[in-house]
Amino acid sequence: MDNRMQAYNQHPSILEQPGILTLTEEPVLHPAIFGKPYVLNAGVAEYEGSIILLSRAQAASEPSSIWMAVLDGDGTTVREVLREPVLGPGARCEVSPHGVEDVRITPMSDGSYIITANSLWPDEIHGGWWMPQIAIIRTLDFQEFELIGFPFPGLATKNSTLFPDTDNSARYLLHRVQPDIWLARTTDSTLRHWPDPGRPIMRPRQHLVEAGLLRWIGAGSQPMETSEGWLMVYHSGMWISEDHGQKLYLLWLALLDRDDPSKLLAQSRDPIYWPLLGENPREEDWYSGVSFTCGALIRESELWVYMTLNDSRIHLGKMPMETVWRLLDRTVSSDEAAGKPHGG
Repeated sequence: MDNRMQAYNQHPSILEQPGILTLTEEPVLHPAIFGKPYVLNAGVAEYEGSIILLSRAQAASEPSSIWMAVLDGDGTTVREVLREPVLGPGARCEVSPHGVEDVRITPMSDGSYIITANSLWPDEIHGGWWMPQIAIIRTLDFQEFELIGFPFPGLATKNSTLFPDTDNSARYLLHRVQPDIWLARTTDSTLRHWPDPGRPIMRPRQHLVEAGLLRWIGAGSQPMETSEGWLMVYHSGMWISEDHGQKLYLLWLALLDRDDPSKLLAQSRDPIYWPLLGENPREEDWYSGVSFTCGALIRESELWVYMTLNDSRIHLGKMPMETVWRLLDRTVSSDEAAGKPHGG
């Protein structure tokens, strides 16, 4: 066992606490739904009384694309599944012929929805690798999709999500330039023109890096407006085996200022969900050690998190909002402020 896996197994916050999110026993989406070996990383939106999930589905040897499932209002009952992708290779809105991944969905005040996604392109500098670039897509009805554009061409960045539009005339976008979470800003309401990629607003916490629990962080869910500020679930990640055969992804909470989302107000001291390595692995799992999300909802008094486990299936995790507010700690924000040194 290498020292990183040992640190993970011995970390008190993981061993001594029960799981905070309560997961559905059976997955909401499983690979057979789309006829693919893996289904993962679903963006979520409420639409006309239903819940829309836009999920990545693929085989390991093929480009990824985005598929749609429509759920009843209970959040778990699948009512309709589209039999062809809505984004990516083979879709009417292709975005990139090389693959589209990990969408996040933001409702806008005009009734439209803005989708942000990782689009994959050949990396001419590092031959044989794929460069992720953010794509922005718009839809009114989840039937027709319009590609708005690529805000930062040539920049390797991913894990993007747009803030809902408010009375502030600016538009804000979170994205991940390794290993930090960045915030970009534009005053262009069409979202086609972004002056620059912005700057980092959250960095990996030094003591967690040193403990071998993470190397990078990135947005998870879309930002959700609350009376206290913008709530979001974010992830941390790292490889924990030298051959890149084992990942570790944890989920955390963060709260950003409503008027100035570059200000980190609070975050959870410990992860809200952690995968236990080696616990009930499934033969069909793509990777083990992974908990990931691209979408969450606040439903009355609960936080609903649509979670990918082991890059293979999607469960619904729930948490009372009173627990969310209890876990958000304003004393642990200072060492993730922009400009502070970090070890990741």
